[in-house]
Amino acid sequence: MDFLNHGSFGAAPKSVLAAQGAWRREMERQPVVLLDGRLPKLLRGRASRLAAFLGARGEDLAFVDNATTGVNTVLRSFPWRRGEELLLATHAYPAVKAASLHAARRAGARVRLARIPFPPKSETQLLQAFQAALTKRTRLAVIDHVSSPTALVFPVRELAALCRKAGVKVLVDGAHAPGMLDLDVPSIGADWYVGNCHKWLFAPKGCAFLWASKEGKRGLHPLSISSRLDEGFAPEFDWCGTKDPTPWLSLDAALAFYRSLGGVALRRRNRELALSAGRRLAAAWGAERAPEALCASMVSFLLPFRGKAGPDDVKRIHAALWRRRIEVPLFHLDGKLLIRISAQAYNEPGDYETLEKVLPGLLKG
Repeated sequence: MDFLNHGSFGAAPKSVLAAQGAWRREMERQPVVLLDGRLPKLLRGRASRLAAFLGARGEDLAFVDNATTGVNTVLRSFPWRRGEELLLATHAYPAVKAASLHAARRAGARVRLARIPFPPKSETQLLQAFQAALTKRTRLAVIDHVSSPTALVFPVRELAALCRKAGVKVLVDGAHAPGMLDLDVPSIGADWYVGNCHKWLFAPKGCAFLWASKEGKRGLHPLSISSRLDEGFAPEFDWCGTKDPTPWLSLDAALAFYRSLGGVALRRRNRELALSAGRRLAAAWGAERAPEALCASMVSFLLPFRGKAGPDDVKRIHAALWRRRIEVPLFHLDGKLLIRISAQAYNEPGDYETLEKVLPGLLKG
């Protein structure tokens, strides 16, 4: 199997799953002691250690199940007024687009899209697209740190500054960023930042975080309101009702595994592998890709596909690749067909060879 899709759901190593299993056994041995007694201190300790990894403070960080939950949390708590606008990029994750549309409908607001070309020519083009989409009615911008279908690393600091100058609040969707990019979350200048730990940081599924600035914490509540309402940011999010907290409790093991592979060296190695594979595949297919300055451990390609691409084309080609034991995601965006490769510790240059050979024939139908 050539598994070239780490970006979708990540992969938890055996050591991390073993740590999760141990915590689950500990919980079931005496659930009252863990859930009703030890849990707050355990979660705050892990929040502090994750925050240090992110350049932040533990008191500003809460655990959530996934980045989508974090985005919905902010959208649900945001004080919308009728007629206001929420700004997204056309490359935004489909779940974030749906959540934004739902929030706007409930409030009588509107979703406006910053139209991002693919591939863009430069970072400047991304900034110009957001600048052009800002209006006097824009109240909140949801900005990808790394876009899902196009794998672009957005200039989030510059975009946040652009929005702040216009009086617009900023939520960064950093679903792919932790473990892929060097992060100093507070320095970005956003009001909120959400990120997954299960993708590039090797945590179990269900481990993600929501960071909030001092101002961003005001009026911010979890989606599930429980018995700790009004006790403060951390207590409210740490207890949203009975659930399995073992993905969060296993975070120390995930961080240890990530560091055992080199940490910064791993990020650099993954990026270089993705970029080198990207050069080879683009040349073989005659495909376009983004400038390397806008890429990290994933690379997306605009494929030479005849006609307008749609969901049926994505399904057909993905199924054909799966029959050849290749797992790689495809997307249709504005009628164009894209494919995205990932590079993680378990990938090697030879993993991309079969894909290079078989894809051109599949594009012909």
